[in-house]
Amino acid sequence: MLGMLVSVGFNHHGLNAFILPLSDSFGVALPTVIGVLSVARIETAFIGPVEGYLVDRFGPRKMMVIGVPLMGLGFIAASLAPNFPMFVGAFLLGVVLGSSLGFGNPISTAVANWWRRNRGRAFGLMWIGTSLASMIVPAINWLIELIGWRGAFRVMGLLVFLIGLPVAAVMRHRPEQYGMLPDGDDPNLRSLQEERKSPQNESTTVNDASEEVDFTIWEALRTRTFWYFAISVSMRTGITTAVAVNSFPLIVEQLHGTPGQASFLFLLQGICSAPGRVFLSWAGDSINKRYIMAGSLIVMSVTLLLMSQATSVGMITVIWVPYAIVWGGLSSLPQSLRADLFGRRNFAMIQGTMSPMQSLFSFITPVFAALLFNIYGSYEISFLTFAGMSFIAMVLILGSKPPMKRSASSVTGADRPV
Repeated sequence: MLGMLVSVGFNHHGLNAFILPLSDSFGVALPTVIGVLSVARIETAFIGPVEGYLVDRFGPRKMMVIGVPLMGLGFIAASLAPNFPMFVGAFLLGVVLGSSLGFGNPISTAVANWWRRNRGRAFGLMWIGTSLASMIVPAINWLIELIGWRGAFRVMGLLVFLIGLPVAAVMRHRPEQYGMLPDGDDPNLRSLQEERKSPQNESTTVNDASEEVDFTIWEALRTRTFWYFAISVSMRTGITTAVAVNSFPLIVEQLHGTPGQASFLFLLQGICSAPGRVFLSWAGDSINKRYIMAGSLIVMSVTLLLMSQATSVGMITVIWVPYAIVWGGLSSLPQSLRADLFGRRNFAMIQGTMSPMQSLFSFITPVFAALLFNIYGSYEISFLTFAGMSFIAMVLILGSKPPMKRSASSVTGADRPV
């Protein structure tokens, strides 16, 4: 939770408060600044598959020990940049690369490995860190007004070290490496279960791994479920990224509000998304996660339609409440569903392989919205487009049914259900 607070709070939501100050400080156009922040998603796409392999191979802690200092130094280096190209270099090579290596994939992999039956609620609690990350945006905006964006970057860099390194120190990879089992199951049941198994199955883990799916990355890539799931989640990620990145221009430039009112939306998002993360994820341990996600995407589509017609900050604020609730659930549910569909052994690799598609959507949609705003002075077309994308994502997630795994001994092409 603390790791997600630092990663998302500083490298995602918090950066939205810097868009207008960076544009003014370096004298660059708004779409250029938004484009740079979006290019960061493309960088993550290139390292995602490799990062996933390294996390599965070496574990989360070792990757965090590399990524956390890199992210902290990146903030400090970016604060010293004399011009915009130097800022971009420090930001991409330090902040973005460090955040990717040190937080997102390593942390979610650890959670996927340590929980199975209660995986939904575990991810829901972990993603509370993202809700807290939204709530610190007003504090970051206040810090910018107090000491400037450069001073704020330095403070954030120091906090990355102070919080990130202790989190890395206590991170663990798989419970089996410590004589434990997912969900805290009793290891003493091992001998009883082994007695009931044939000699060929003596290597089976205590929690009866044969009951779990276990796809390799190549097996997953050959399933329709992988692509439906990846496209659906990528579209949703692109939508919410675009809305977040463009929220300050939306409030300040289009609706003539203040940066404080824009940062309040993130505070509201943090408060409202927390119940969505916890309760929708908790419900996902008992109810089909695909149905919960589909219903949430319908609600998101409706709220985006309403946002496209909003004419005041007050209207956006009211619509933001249901939007934030389902956004919370749609952020946490995919990770637990991914582990349910493809297993936990290669979780990081499969997640990393999906990241290029998510990064592509997260790059295109914010720039698309910013360019349309520059042309028409309104986000109406953008939000209408996002509403349609949300509906398509709903259809795709309903089609992401548990995949069939091809039997290793089959030469006839027959599949067996998992």
